[in-house]
Amino acid sequence: MDQVYAMTKENRMHPRQTLDGTVSLFQHDTKEYIGLMVDFSAAGIMMSSYTPLEVGTIIEVDMVDIPPNIDSRRTGQVKAEVMWADRITPSMYGNGCKVIGLSDHAQLMLASYNEEHPSKAS
Repeated sequence: MDQVYAMTKENRMHPRQTLDGTVSLFQHDTKEYIGLMVDFSAAGIMMSSYTPLEVGTIIEVDMVDIPPNIDSRRTGQVKAEVMWADRITPSMYGNGCKVIGLSDHAQLMLASYNEEHPSKAS
């Protein structure tokens, strides 16, 4: 398994929230598709992608979802530092990112995911 830096359970300081729906992630400036959000915590997000993100890079990402029973999508912005990248399947990478900043909309989106699914300590 290719591994740039692995975060162990002992390093996790905040409980993770898993997602019931799909949250797509796009590079903010170019709108290029990055991948999907896998889970999140108060301090970070994990995203899947087809190529590993470079550890140490600061990324600005647009989160996009379409909540159930709503006819329009929601978008929020996240600024984060890539902390690790790890191959999770033969064609996919998991990327752990430390959140540096969240737009108001991103905060509301993450809060709504908390309401949808109980937290899991990991």
